[in-house]
Amino acid sequence: MIVRNYKDGTPLDVANLNKITVIFDRGESEHTEIGHNEWRPHLDGPPHFHDEKEQVFYVTSGVGVVKLGNEQREVKPGCLVYIPAGLQHQTITTSEEPLCYLLCNIYESNEDKTFAQHIESVRSVRKAQAENQDSGGGSAIAQIKNPPKFFEDINQGKVYEFGSNQTILLIDRSESERIELVVVVWPARNKGAMVAHSEKEQTFFVLEGHGEVTIDGETRPIAPGDVVFVPRNTPHTTESFDEDLRYLCLNTLIGERKYSSFDEMFNAIAPARRERWESGSKEVGE
Repeated sequence: MIVRNYKDGTPLDVANLNKITVIFDRGESEHTEIGHNEWRPHLDGPPHFHDEKEQVFYVTSGVGVVKLGNEQREVKPGCLVYIPAGLQHQTITTSEEPLCYLLCNIYESNEDKTFAQHIESVRSVRKAQAENQDSGGGSAIAQIKNPPKFFEDINQGKVYEFGSNQTILLIDRSESERIELVVVVWPARNKGAMVAHSEKEQTFFVLEGHGEVTIDGETRPIAPGDVVFVPRNTPHTTESFDEDLRYLCLNTLIGERKYSSFDEMFNAIAPARRERWESGSKEVGE
């Protein structure tokens, strides 16, 4: 069971530009890799792109600018960025403080190359890209299917009521290759129905409140800053304590999709989930 705080771990240095603390490697999942990225102050980072993965940044501290293709956005704590595969992007820090964000890498392939192996292979490349302010090449992706997204406030979005909790949709599965991103809010002193998902693995990043998660029969407390990983086909539920519990939920979609959108999925599964919650059933469902 993976429940780890984003501040824990040993940082990996990337050419004295940034440090990445590995929260969990892709070898611990099917297609997901999570880290915490810290860029040093007053830095124009390396312009670069990734053909093999989509990314999500959630800013935890500091200020700066993120360039997304031909546009750029000022970022501060609480901002969120989605970067499709193949899009050139760049992180720029603009103050005396580091710019830090939760880094979510969602890979197209399921090879188990580690974060450390990847950093070792790109360290000299990133240094040259930063020094020259040039990516040094172009993406092999001829046409990027999905545009980037920027959220200054992740609490703004369409709200879905599951009875036990609210879900705020940020990125629909129809707007990316493998990503579906939501904010989940559990009212105080509430426990959800037991669920398992065949088409996605999940990552929770706790933003506010305290509670506990039960995954495959094991229960652990969770608090702000904790990162929780839920494998596919694994029964799990969440319980909030004396205050609302809020977390960012990254759904990494895998295999054949039963539903083409979050809306379609909600309409199909919400009634039965709400019924299980209201009755206190221990049955596992979607």
